Amino acid sequence: MKKILFSAVMTVALLISGFSVTGFTGTNQAEAATSFELGKSRSGYFTNYVASQAYSDKYSSKVKTYYLRGGRINSTSSVKGTYKVYIQTRKNSKSNWKTVKTINATKNGLTKFESPNIPNGYSYRFYSENPGTKKRINFSMSWVPWAN
Repeated sequence: MKKILFSAVMTVALLISGFSVTGFTGTNQAEAATSFELGKSRSGYFTNYVASQAYSDKYSSKVKTYYLRGGRINSTSSVKGTYKVYIQTRKNSKSNWKTVKTINATKNGLTKFESPNIPNGYSYRFYSENPGTKKRINFSMSWVPWAN
């Protein structure tokens, strides 16, 4: 009987410690765990076009290229259809932006994307354009820069 009781107490203790390790404990620990950010995100709205800030992910000299993976664009609008999101790159702040990928995002729904390889040291940005009716589009996007 003592062995069964001891085994049950140890099982409960392991379950509780397992939940605390994975972040299922109090709010203070959960908030501390979310301060580390692996991916990037941006959100907002536009009617005609909008350009994002320039993102520059610089890696060690061993990394030749990186790409954006797991990209998601969640949009809502009062009209149906699609709009264009261009992923643009440039080598330095004096050169022009070059479009490397065009994404047709739905105005109401989720669109997934990945980018082609971007050379290490290049900056990238997102340029969104609404070629149809100029109704407001609310968007939220997230992605993860991934080095090769």
